[in-house]
Amino acid sequence: MHIKRLNLMRITFAIALTLLTAGGIFYATKSFSSGTPSGIGYFKGNWIVTLKNNPKESFKWMVKDDLSGSWMVGVVEKDGEKVSTDFWRQGSKKIERFAFTASGTFAKLESPGWESDRLILTGVASEKTGETKIRETITRVNDRRFHALWEKESSDGKWIVFADEICIKSV
Repeated sequence: MHIKRLNLMRITFAIALTLLTAGGIFYATKSFSSGTPSGIGYFKGNWIVTLKNNPKESFKWMVKDDLSGSWMVGVVEKDGEKVSTDFWRQGSKKIERFAFTASGTFAKLESPGWESDRLILTGVASEKTGETKIRETITRVNDRRFHALWEKESSDGKWIVFADEICIKSV
C-alpha cells in the first residue's frame, strides 16, 4: 500500500511539473522578430505544447500581459479545464516565474536572462510532500517554436529529465 501511494505521488508530481511546463513555460515584457530574444515577450500568444515522448498529449498555453503590463500571465488548459497558471516578470537583473497547478504544486523559478537562443530557469517546486530543485531549459528554434526541457535534481545531485516539450505558437 505504501509503495503504491509513493508511486502515485511520484506520478502526480511528474504530471504537475509537466503542466507547469506546459503552463508554463515562458513569457516576457519585450518581443522580437528575429535574432536573439531579449525578454519574455517572446512567449506572448497562444501555444500548443506537446510532450515529445507522447505526441498525442498536448496542452494549450495562453500568455498575455496583465496588471497594466507589469506582469505576464499564462494559463494552461487541457481538455477545456484550467490546470495551471503562471506569472512572469522581468526586472533589470532577472526573469522570475511563479507557477501554480490545480494539484497544489507551486514553483518559483528565475533566470539571469537569455543567452543566445537559450533561457535557463532554476528554482524549487513545492508540494505537500516537500520541495524539489527543478530546472527548465528553453531553446528557441524560431519565432513560433521552442523546445522546453524540464529536469529535477535527484538525491545524489544529478539532473533527471521529467518532461520534454515541443511548443508551437498558434496563428
